[in-house]
Parts: sequence; structure tokens; C-alpha cells
Amino acid sequence: MSFAYRADIDGLRAIAVLLVIFNHIGLSIFPGGYIGVDIFFVISGYLITLILSKEIQNQTFSIGRFYKKRVVRLAPAYFTVLSVVSLVAWQVMLPDELSRYFDSVFYATFLMANIYMQREVGDYFSQSVNEVPLLHLWSLGVEEQFYIFWPLILLCFMKRSNRQWGLLMVGSFILMSLLYAQQQLSVNAEKAYYSMPVRAFELLLGALICFLPQIKWSKWLAQTLVWSCLALLLGTAMWLDHATPFPGAMALIPCLATALIIYIGQSVQSQNVVLTNRFSLWMGKISYPLYLWHWPVIVLFSIYMLPVNAGYQLAMVLLSIALAYLTYRYIEQPSKGFVMAANYKVILSGFVAPALCFIGVAQLVSQHQGFPERLSPQVQNQMAALNSFAHGIRQKCHSFPNPGTLANPQDCVLGVEKPQIDFMLIGDSHANSYTGLLDVWAKDAGLRGYDSTQDTTIYLPGVQRGRGEHEVAAFQARNDAIEAHLKQHHYQFVVMSAAFSQYLDAGHDLHPSAEEDSQVANHLDSYFAGLQAAVDSALASSEYVVMLMDVPVIDPDQANCSLRREWLGIERECAVSAEEFQQSNAPIYQWMSELQQQYPQLIVVEPTKVLCDAQQCDLSVEGTPLYRNQDDDHLSFKGSEALGQAYLQQYGNPLKSL
Repeated sequence: MSFAYRADIDGLRAIAVLLVIFNHIGLSIFPGGYIGVDIFFVISGYLITLILSKEIQNQTFSIGRFYKKRVVRLAPAYFTVLSVVSLVAWQVMLPDELSRYFDSVFYATFLMANIYMQREVGDYFSQSVNEVPLLHLWSLGVEEQFYIFWPLILLCFMKRSNRQWGLLMVGSFILMSLLYAQQQLSVNAEKAYYSMPVRAFELLLGALICFLPQIKWSKWLAQTLVWSCLALLLGTAMWLDHATPFPGAMALIPCLATALIIYIGQSVQSQNVVLTNRFSLWMGKISYPLYLWHWPVIVLFSIYMLPVNAGYQLAMVLLSIALAYLTYRYIEQPSKGFVMAANYKVILSGFVAPALCFIGVAQLVSQHQGFPERLSPQVQNQMAALNSFAHGIRQKCHSFPNPGTLANPQDCVLGVEKPQIDFMLIGDSHANSYTGLLDVWAKDAGLRGYDSTQDTTIYLPGVQRGRGEHEVAAFQARNDAIEAHLKQHHYQFVVMSAAFSQYLDAGHDLHPSAEEDSQVANHLDSYFAGLQAAVDSALASSEYVVMLMDVPVIDPDQANCSLRREWLGIERECAVSAEEFQQSNAPIYQWMSELQQQYPQLIVVEPTKVLCDAQQCDLSVEGTPLYRNQDDDHLSFKGSEALGQAYLQQYGNPLKSL
């Protein structure tokens, strides 16, 4: 059964795929370009329902033939892209990345990429998605899951009902899906984005067109409405952004505009120059392989850490278009002939066989943990450094369920083994990440240290944090435990560290303890008063206090920059702005300077002197990555050790002078 060619639908496909690409390459003019996927959903719902309804009416419908046609339409380009991307991934991805990639391949093979993204990726708009080559396949998962049920629902309903009942049925489903979408947005918007039931109303809006009576439109009115809908699509792509609650009610704007264009085109042949020019028609024909290729190309550019500028944006688009055309010309077009073959042969050879191959490879990669032996020994050492977490290595010394519990000194030795403990390290997870550095310094100085740290818990006696009863009690319990311990033990010095600049944020809600008769006026005043009280508390029983200043906050994707540079053999700058680091920490350094004037026994140490010059702060030392893998502000244990060694070589040991 053939249908009249709709040029306007190819034009809509062109608009949809270009909006998605422009959004993904970072064109700021289209922050809502993701609505291109919603345009595709409406088109798909219309075309599939049109074909199914005609076949059911003519009693020629076959579920086997339907899925055979889906395989012929989708599988050749789909598995071609999966094959090429998998080969490239093997060459350029690190072991943990390759393992995660083939986990996504496993789901994508079953057309469940959206479920993988729900479980493992989360926020569609986060920076981390730049390392997920198959992110975009979530939309195909939504479509094909919908088409598992829709043909059977349509078959059962249309055999017993007329057009009016069809309208009522589809309209009811649309309403249910839309209400569910709105409800899910308030429960878990990140997961809702990938959900088939949430997105079903978009496909159903396309299906609804097939049950609407045709209207005789005047040419002028039809053209006016089409132009208005196109303007609405463009305006929506420019107006919506990543913060817009989506999908749900906001998705109705592009979906209804698309549906109206398609509905009008049933009665009036479109003459719209935007939809029917030669470029739009050509782009529409290659829109499916173009959609498949564009995101892996963008991820590849990201893996190579290429800068986001106009030149590279153009290169990404042109490369995607070239790959799409080759796929369309040499894969999709020749594959159309298979539609005449037997249903089971096409399904087995076109879907089941390649799916089993990909599943087997995915399982193999998972079992071998991404084949780390692909890497050179030097890169493997850097990988080990990235994955050395202080809180894992020193798990007995960090973060207890009861914040009032301190670690056992016998389990938490820094430096040399000897009876006397010379110093204690206190603070949050950033203090914990300095244990490698302090271990190096303590061994060099012949000292023994003891560390007991707690996540998100800076030592600020006399200060409360938070408003919730549990949060306030936990912070208070930790401060009380440290204060009591320092009173009972006399150390040569106490080392304090924390994510100092992050506590400047009023979201931490620091305020005087209830028992403190303080005139502290606000969050920052409370913070400074707490730091002063911490120094007072430590000096009451120790000779010195050492403040270890924090390291720069980075983009999590930068943590493995030096490793990737070595692995791929590319020249890339692995550094962050020194000026931004200095600006974000300026209040802390000012406070420390004031405290030093008041307390001569306060020693402020800046390990970042090894990393930072006037322009930038490096993210590695002597080839060793400093930060934990995919972490924005914690040193790895090996990175901390390397930083400690580098500081010793350049500035000597600050602990020896105490």
C-alpha cells in the first residue's frame, strides 16, 4: 500500500533534525532546540497510525509485516552507526568509559536506551552527557516501545468502532499521558524526560490527525496557519531552555504546531518555501541517519577536548551530514529491497542476528572491565591515580554514621609508626583528600599524624548549620566531639582543611549556636566567627594550627584531561583559570590573613603554589592527574601524594619548622 508523498513532512523532518543539532552543538540562539525530537514524535505517530489504520480497514494488516517494515526502515542505519561508533569507542575510550558505553549498547540493542538513560545518566542537560555517545537513542527507545502496544490497541479498537470512537479513544489516551507527564515532572523530572508513557501523548497527537475529519481550507488561510505554526516552532526553540519543565504542558506548543501543519497538508498541498525547498527536502530524506550520527560526532569532539567555537561547530555539522548522506545512499536505499522478503527472514537477519552480536560484545567488554590492557603502562598508572579515592583507602578514618564518633587513632596513622601522635587532621572530605599529601610530609619530617574527617562537616565550634533538626544535630555532634577530643589530647599541632570557599555560599546556612550569646549578624559573620573559634579551640591544647588551603574547583570532565592527553597523543592544555580560583577564594584568604595577625601560631599553607602561576592552575603534577575521576573538587589519593612530593621539592616541608 502506497501513500501520496508529503513534501511538507520531509520539510518538518529537516527543521526537527536541524533544531536538535543546533541545540546540541551549543548554538545559544536555540536553547530549546530539543523540541526537534517532539516534532519527530508527532510525525511518527501520524505516519504509522495512517498506515496501520488503512491496513486494518482493508483487512490487510499483519503484525509480522509491520515489524518487518520497522526493521527495514530502522535497523540498517541503526546497526551501522552502532558498529562504527563501537569501533571508534574501542580506540579512544578509557576502560571505565568503554564499559559504560557497552552497557548502553546492551540497552540500545533492545531499543531500551531511554531506560538506560533514566537509570544511569539522569539529567539530559548535564555536562556529563558529553561522554554518552548513545544518549540520543533514547527517543528511538520511546518510539519503538510505543509501537509494541499501539498496533494491537488500534487493531482491537478499529475492528469494533468508528471514527468518532477513534477520536474519543485517542483523545482519552492523550489526556491520560499528559496528566501523567505533569505529575511526573513534579516527582522526578530527570527520569520523566526519557519516559515512554510521559512522551506517549506526543505520538498520539500525530495519531489523532488520522481520525479528524478533513476540512476544506482556503489557500490563504492554510498558508497563514502554516507560517504561523512555523514561527511558533522557531520561537519555541528560541524561548524554551534547559530550565523549562519539559515535557508536559510546554511540549504541547511544538506538538500542536506540528500537528496542525500536518493536518492542513492533508487537504491543501503545501507551497511553503521553508518546508518544500530542495535543501529542506534533501535534509528531510537524510534526517534519520543524520540524527543517528550527529551526537556520536559531538561526543568524539568532546573526547578529544576540542574547543567549542564556530569552526569546530561547523566541522561537527558537516561531518555529521557527510556521514548521514553516505549512510542514506549506501546503506538505507539498498536495504529497501528487503521489504519484499519473508517476515521472519528479515526480522532474524536484520534485527535478531546483529542484536545478538552486540549483546555478546557488550557482555565481553563488561566481563573484562573495558580491557585496560589496551592502555600503555604509563596510562594505566595514571588511570590508577584517577581511581585512588582517599575515602576508600582510609575508610576507617572518614565519615561515620554517627557524626559524634571519631576514628580510632590506631587505624588512622599518617606518616611514621611511633607511639606518640604529633598532629591531628580534622575537616570535611577535602581534608580527607589531603591525607596522601600529609602522609608524604609526615614521613619526611619523622612525624605521626591521626586523621578523623567527616563529609560536609567543617570544624566550626559555636556555629550551627542548617535548619532541619537532624542536620543541625549532626553538625553540632561533630563539633562537640572534636572540641572534647582536642581538650583531652595535647598535640604538637592541629591541621585543618575544608572546602573553604564552598561554605561561603549562604545555602550552608551557618548561624550561631543557640547557647552562644553572639552578636553575629549573618551567614558570613557566623562563618568567620566559627573559623576564629576553631583556631582558639585548637591552640588551647596545641602549639600550632596549620590551615591547608583548598584546591581549585574544576569541570568534572577535566579530571582525566592529562590522562586522555597521554592516551590519545594530543596536545591539550590541562589547566583552569588562576584568576577565577583567586576570586572565588579571596574572602577566605583575607580572613586567614586577619587570623594570622591575631594568632602568630597559625600557619597557612597553600599547596596550590605548586600548581598555579599568574594565569593558570595545572591539573596534574609530573604526569600524575590530581583529581579523582569525574570529580570537580577532590584530589585523588595518588594525586594528593604527588602534590605533596612536588611541594617538598619546591618549597620544603612546612611541618619541619613546627
